[in-house]
Amino acid sequence: YRGLILALLMLVPAGYIGVQMVQVLRTNYQTQTAVAYSMSDVVRCDGMLAMDETVIPYEGAGVLGYQVNNGERVSAGTQVARLFADEASEKLTEELSVLEKSQAGAAADVEALMNQNQQGIYSALDLLESGNYTGLSDARASIQLAQNKMQLTMGVVSDFSARIADLTARRDAADAASVYTPITAPAAGYFVSAQDSEKQMYTPEALAAMSPAELKDALAQPSQTNDANVAGKLILDYRWRYYGLVTQKQAEKFVEGTRVEISFPNVSAESVPATVVNVTVDEENGTAKVELLCDYINETVVTLEHEKADITFATYEGIRIDRQALHIVEGQNCVFVKYGNLVYQKNITILFENEDYILVPSKTTTGENEVKLFDEIVVRGTDLYDGKIL
Repeated sequence: YRGLILALLMLVPAGYIGVQMVQVLRTNYQTQTAVAYSMSDVVRCDGMLAMDETVIPYEGAGVLGYQVNNGERVSAGTQVARLFADEASEKLTEELSVLEKSQAGAAADVEALMNQNQQGIYSALDLLESGNYTGLSDARASIQLAQNKMQLTMGVVSDFSARIADLTARRDAADAASVYTPITAPAAGYFVSAQDSEKQMYTPEALAAMSPAELKDALAQPSQTNDANVAGKLILDYRWRYYGLVTQKQAEKFVEGTRVEISFPNVSAESVPATVVNVTVDEENGTAKVELLCDYINETVVTLEHEKADITFATYEGIRIDRQALHIVEGQNCVFVKYGNLVYQKNITILFENEDYILVPSKTTTGENEVKLFDEIVVRGTDLYDGKIL
């Protein structure tokens, strides 16, 4: 038995060393650098824009050449378009319109532009497959617009000024040589072309009277194109409203009189100020209808009818930390920071948080908010404690 006991005793150190090696090998520490960042408190919802508007009708057949830009304010009697018997001027005007819209407004999100480009391609393929060629021009324009904006956003080109100048000169020469019928604005307002807008499905009064359930049904309806022989529309007032459908939980953020920012990420990254004027809660269905009033209008807003919106309540600046790094030690929020082969605990004050990240103030306070810019934050690791050797 003595030999067996000695053999077992010799295995003890080896076993201990083996366990320690497994523990070391199994420990996988991952860090991320703390960076300066801005985070926003945002609710994304679906909704309808409500505007006082009137259509600009015309008689006869031919092709339209627009003389004013979307969002431009015109007086009653202003010539907004020309009706040509041939397509030469119209094709140049269409290309000009796409280029001008490409440069208008703030740079949009690249991912949203890629989705727009892809959607335009799918639409064109569907039209070709069905043999319906009437919508190909709009699909082509949508694809070209998305691609142009991607070039600008990614810095491939700085602008399209030279091309716009060339097309404008050619368009003006074609107009001078053509016979056309002028189309004028019947009232004063902000112009939007028929090809860049949709038919108004619900009046502002109808939208205001809807319950949350009725708004949900309205949002499920397909959009409609403007009627034939409509050159465009005039938005009669710079003030407009947005009626959004949110969850009952999200509705708690909306307090009447609160100032917010609203943007439409599928079409532009630009945001405009708005005020919360009313919140109607449907407890039975767990939804709510929020009403926002905005007194700022631009070339993007005038084209919209039914659109998803990002409503921003506040934007915070600070240091961003991955949420996986958060620990609670003795009731205190903290993270562990790696210095060389040592780990130290640093307390934090949470400024803002979402499902993925935490934002802490850039200013440090001993014992309360101690993370500094460029600290190596441990986002994955086991058995972490202050002063641990990795």
